[in-house]
Amino acid sequence: MENNKQTIHFDFELFQGYTCIGCAVINDLAMEVEFTDDEVAMMKQLVSQIDETDYSKGIMPVLKDAAPELYKRLDAEARSEIFDFYVEDGISQGYIEFEDDELRRNFLKDYGLAEEDYDEDLYYDWYDEEMSRIRCSGLRWIRSRYSVDDQVSMEEDPDYTVDIPSDFLPE
Repeated sequence: MENNKQTIHFDFELFQGYTCIGCAVINDLAMEVEFTDDEVAMMKQLVSQIDETDYSKGIMPVLKDAAPELYKRLDAEARSEIFDFYVEDGISQGYIEFEDDELRRNFLKDYGLAEEDYDEDLYYDWYDEEMSRIRCSGLRWIRSRYSVDDQVSMEEDPDYTVDIPSDFLPE
């Protein structure tokens, strides 16, 4: 029998603690994970067995003991999304600095210049354009040009809740 795969969209919240005035810092994130039809059916079955009051705890507690492989797959994808969020947030907040050597190397490459042809005025014009490109580009493009990941560390157990997809809930 053929077992088709489907991509399931999960919304989740990342809890990052409290501000100094006591407001919770929560970021809304999302991920897409592929499952077989059988795995989806199993998750729906497991969700149908929990009490409605537990829906707010999300899908992870439902899967942890009953379907540890699915739990691990969701956890790995959530951690990856959280890490990417931290990198993007670090760039937008100015916490991540771009290495001078990488900037200079990209400048020379973009203009097809040799090291001895370096032009400071041209570099500063390019630098302003490059920072604009970074602000509007995706992480894949940024990572292809700069080593930003090593400037981010993530807590061992990030505090997040993966919502149960609405179509997993019993009717």
